[in-house]
Formats: sequence, C-alpha cells, structure tokens
Amino acid sequence: MFKVLFIIAAALELITVPVFLKYYWPDRCKKSLIMKMVSSVLFVLAGYFAIKASGNSSGYADMIFWGLVFGCIGDFFLHSLKGKIVDFAIGLVAFLAGHVFYILAFIKATKTSYPARGTFAWYEILLVLLGIAGMIAFSAVKGLFKTKGPIMAGVTVYTAVLLTMLVKALRYVIGEIAYGTNDHMVMVFITVAVGALLFFMSDTSLGLILGTDKKTRGLRIFNILTYYSAQILLAASIFFVSSRELYPR
Repeated sequence: MFKVLFIIAAALELITVPVFLKYYWPDRCKKSLIMKMVSSVLFVLAGYFAIKASGNSSGYADMIFWGLVFGCIGDFFLHSLKGKIVDFAIGLVAFLAGHVFYILAFIKATKTSYPARGTFAWYEILLVLLGIAGMIAFSAVKGLFKTKGPIMAGVTVYTAVLLTMLVKALRYVIGEIAYGTNDHMVMVFITVAVGALLFFMSDTSLGLILGTDKKTRGLRIFNILTYYSAQILLAASIFFVSSRELYPR
C-alpha cells in the first residue's frame, strides 16, 4: 500500500508543480504559495511512504527524510509573501540544514559500503574549494549580488555546503560502482547521483535569479522543475540505499 502511496505522491507532483508555476508568474502570490507548499508536502510524504514501503529503518533513510522536511520548511520562508530579509535568512538556514542531513546520509551510506575509506578525502575538499572560488569569480565578473553585499557571505557558505552535498553523493555512487556492493546500481545512480546533480543545478539557477533580480521565466521554470525532480529522486533513493548495517536504530 505504501509503495502505491509513494507513486501517487510522486505522480501528483506532475500536476501541482505546473499549477504552481502558472500562479508563480510574473510574481508570487497567495495561490502560488499554496501550490508550492502542496508540492513540497508531497515530496515529504513521498519520503515517508518510501520508508514505510521499503522497511528501510537505517540512518540513511532518517537523514534523507529530515532533509526533505527542512527543504519543505525552506520553501515556505523563501516564498513568503512578506518578502523580508528575515524570511530569506530562515529559508536559507532551513535549506542549509537540509543539505547537511543529505551530506550525513551519503556519509552513512558510504561507510556502510566501504568502511575503510575516510569521511572526507583530500580531493573532495579540493573540489569544494575550487567550486567556491569559481562561484566567487563568476559572481564578480557577472556583477551578481552587487547590491546585496551582506548576503554574499551567506551565499558563499551555502555554496560550500551545496558542493559538499554533491561531492559526497557522487563519491558514494562512484564507490558503489567500483566495489559493487549494491544490487540496484542503476537506480542508485538515478536517484542519488542524478538527484544531487539536479539539486545543484536548481540552486545554481536560483542564485542567478536572486543575484540579478531579473524575471526570466525560462530560468525560473528550470529552477523549479529541477528542484522538485531532485527532491522526489532523493526520496526514492530510500528504496535502494541503506546504512542499516553500521547504523542500527
């Protein structure tokens, strides 16, 4: 039953997200807020149904679920009709917390698959630092956030956490491919690697939107579609990834 409920929740996103996008243009309103929250609650429910359907009681499943929850909270505050800097800050912190939970989930899964590996490899840290440097350079060249100096520090921190999430997801998937400990490698690649990459692409496009204050409909659609696709894929990863061996409840 719970597997059917997961499919229903994921399928409903195909309806609610387009409706949300319709109300979201040219600017947010009460209807767009309602539809966004309906869409966000759906991916939280999808995560819950995935846990129940799969019987996955591992630390990985817990961390992914809480990542989904904080994503939903962040969605509310970033889309708040008040549009105050406090709402933006709360939303940013909520998304940061969500990414931290995702990072912990991928670390748990990695340690289960090949425990001899360290938590962070030197090349992972190097990739994150290079990514931050690239973001700062790109922002300077394009003049992003030029009128929002105080926000730049928060954006830098968020970029570091986002890049860490992506790197840890890819490291886990690459490790699974190399060591072959998971029987569902194709689905692991789709739900974890593609999911994390879509999340990265979504947040990058959001940075362009916030940094330029330009109402570009195509970029906004790209941002929303990649975001909800990412959350559903990460919720679905609960069916295929577990850290039960090392992290019993």
